[in-house]
Amino acid sequence: MNALRTMDYEEKSRKKIRRVTNISRLNGWSILAVAGLSALVSLVLGHVFGVVIGCAVAVSGYFELRGHQRLVARKGGAVAWLVISQWYLMIVLWSYCVINLYHFDSSNPWAMFSPRFKEFILAINPDAYLIESMLTVSYYATYISLILAVFIYQGGLSLYYLSVKKYLYPKPL
Repeated sequence: MNALRTMDYEEKSRKKIRRVTNISRLNGWSILAVAGLSALVSLVLGHVFGVVIGCAVAVSGYFELRGHQRLVARKGGAVAWLVISQWYLMIVLWSYCVINLYHFDSSNPWAMFSPRFKEFILAINPDAYLIESMLTVSYYATYISLILAVFIYQGGLSLYYLSVKKYLYPKPL
């Protein structure tokens, strides 16, 4: 009976670790690819802040892939790398949001757009007050939503990674 329970535990451990391995590989490469592409586009456009944020986010992808490699090799610290990658990404993205919210000029929401874009939008709807109100609300809603989404996704993923730690090492009989 004890041997059967051990076999069930080992099978469950293999499935959990395989799932975490797949998630961490996909997540790590996705983060690295999107962040790298964002940094490259920002570099071409001459946006230094975008390059810095893209590179900072790419570091999170590296951390996750490092944790993935350690997980595959069953080395210690694998879960720590995976969790740290999520916390680090959360801090970088929150910093990005807070900086953008801080620098937003609600008295002139058109500042981030070209004059031609403003003319185009006002040609469609000449109610400048309505458009400016919508721009302001949309701007705040976007960054506050991003803060919440990052908290839910990165926070949840870090908790998931922590929950799998118990399956990495053999359970004593």
